[in-house]
Amino acid sequence: KLRDKDLGCPWDIEQTFQSLSKHLIEEAYEVTDAINRKDYPNLQEELGDVLLQVIFHSQIASELELFNFDEVADTLNQKLIRRHPHVFARGVAPESAEEQAVIWEAVKKEERKEDRPQPTFADIPSSMPATLRAERIQKQASKKGFDWASAHDVILKVEEEIAELKLAISNNDPDNIEEELGDLLFTVINVGRHLNIDANDALARSNNKFISRFHSLEKELEVSEQSFEGTSPQELEKIWDRIKLDE
Repeated sequence: KLRDKDLGCPWDIEQTFQSLSKHLIEEAYEVTDAINRKDYPNLQEELGDVLLQVIFHSQIASELELFNFDEVADTLNQKLIRRHPHVFARGVAPESAEEQAVIWEAVKKEERKEDRPQPTFADIPSSMPATLRAERIQKQASKKGFDWASAHDVILKVEEEIAELKLAISNNDPDNIEEELGDLLFTVINVGRHLNIDANDALARSNNKFISRFHSLEKELEVSEQSFEGTSPQELEKIWDRIKLDE
């Protein structure tokens, strides 16, 4: 009804796959935020918003005679059955989540055999957030046998990348600075992967920590009737360090 050309909503009617894609990403982030805040009433609401996006895309597809919502659900159903043979085909049950992940990947590999072979990394969307895409790239490279032996080795590479970034900065080469900064970030994410730490989660935690400390800094300045403009960088740093110690 929302997309009815005569009685529907003008905004809903004019939406396309392309115009809605950003909203789907935004809604997924809002779900993640609700989970991180343990706000379960809000999680319920945000999951509904994600579901709306799935239904919306399916409706557009149906109008274009591509597929419909029932077919989306059926495709998911068949995929889950294929990738859980130990549940639905009474196969040998995996003993751990890690073993199940191996089975999952094996079934995915079999599924891809039906299609034309793709180059490595082709199944990693270029639109994926850069930190998540880097992790996916690194994991696939590791499965091919191209990886560091330990986190310690990757940390040595981080130190090498820092030196290269410093050199690029000293040469005042903007393009090379950007390239070396990217290499450093990619390598730091690799450290997290070797330590089984999700880089995106780690960065989100640091973001929240910075926000909390900054709010404390603002409060201290307000109580002492100071301002950012009237406080020296050195004094701001002292207050910041004190806030860190009080945590």
